[in-house]
Amino acid sequence: MKIDLIKLENEGDIAVTGEKVELPIHVPNLANNLLDVYNIPLKYLYYNNENGRISTQVIQGSGDDSLTAPQDLIDKDKYNEKIAQFIREDNPKALKDTKKSIKRKGQQVYGYVLSDGRIIDGNRRFTALRELEEETQITQVFKAVVLPFDYQAKAHRTQIKKLELAIQMGLEERLPYDPIDLALDIYRTVEIDETMTEKEYSLEANMKVKEVKTKIETIKLIHNFLLFINAPKDAYHIIKGIKLYLPIEELAKKLNKSFPDKGPKYEQTKITAFTMLSKFVAVGGDTVRDMREYSNKIMKSPVNDPFNEAMEDTIDDFRDRLEEEPTVSAGQFKQKLDKCTDEIRGVTEEYTKTILKLNRGENVENFMKEIQNIQEVLADMEHNGGLTGRLKYSDFSASQLKTIHDQLIKIQLSSRQLIGVFDDEF
Repeated sequence: MKIDLIKLENEGDIAVTGEKVELPIHVPNLANNLLDVYNIPLKYLYYNNENGRISTQVIQGSGDDSLTAPQDLIDKDKYNEKIAQFIREDNPKALKDTKKSIKRKGQQVYGYVLSDGRIIDGNRRFTALRELEEETQITQVFKAVVLPFDYQAKAHRTQIKKLELAIQMGLEERLPYDPIDLALDIYRTVEIDETMTEKEYSLEANMKVKEVKTKIETIKLIHNFLLFINAPKDAYHIIKGIKLYLPIEELAKKLNKSFPDKGPKYEQTKITAFTMLSKFVAVGGDTVRDMREYSNKIMKSPVNDPFNEAMEDTIDDFRDRLEEEPTVSAGQFKQKLDKCTDEIRGVTEEYTKTILKLNRGENVENFMKEIQNIQEVLADMEHNGGLTGRLKYSDFSASQLKTIHDQLIKIQLSSRQLIGVFDDEF
């Protein structure tokens, strides 16, 4: 049996509270923007499985039939309990505070629902009321406005999304979205459902169009990264679990700025950047700052191409290790990285070597110090018959001695050329 809250109101099963609420958006063809608030028994209501705040959890459980929105009262309980668990996991403290407030003062902020019982706004309040009803065995009601929309109609979906954004982002004291859930909501609304344009979403969410574009590009880059680590491209829970959304957003901005036309160099740099991001996760620390340093010092500099080339073999080895088994969770990805000790060490060594080279030329003092160090090493070798410290020629193999000999010849040739360069500068 399908729920119709308006019909239930006419039959006396739900009652108006006497309060009226003005919708925060203009709805075409609606005679009056002032709508009644109802006391609705919880048994008639169900969560919106497309709510932006729980995007990653719902997508993670997309193979679970119980997460499909219920068609009648029979399916509703199991579905509601699944979604309720997502709400609890998303922000347990906020739920606890909401529950305490409702228990003490009653529901102070009304929600929004559709006539079939789908909750558009008020997930946390509904969850708190469900828990209170179970704990006290006293029937609870959800105070909400019943909206004149059909969720299956695309034009109505646009109005519903506008209302959701006006409520979630246009009012004070609302908890912010997790960054990946917000980006997913934008991506799904604009790219998948096409219920809004980038411009429309930005206006309703009080964002700049550029921000909306960046978040869409970030989700697309996340798809690429997930495939790179041998995970399904919609395994957003991995990104959320390791808190990788912000470093990937940082990367998306830099890649789009450095390679506006994409192309082969973009693709090569993207793969190098994914390897660097994996390295930053493996060693720990501030991944956003680390990704920004890599982007600014290497990706945007003339050393980007040689760095990509120097990293090729190490990246191939690293990808081979990632391909050994599918990546299914954040924890398992970290375990994989723990097993890639040699590959991560190779990445770290090449990166450190490149950064040190770049740092040498950052200022006069660093450059002068490097020249002085070279001179001191050579002077020490000359003073000690070709070696330094307590080293003896018998400590070296013939191959090592030949390498030192060849390097000294290269130093001599380079020195002659450089002396000529500096002679011209006097």
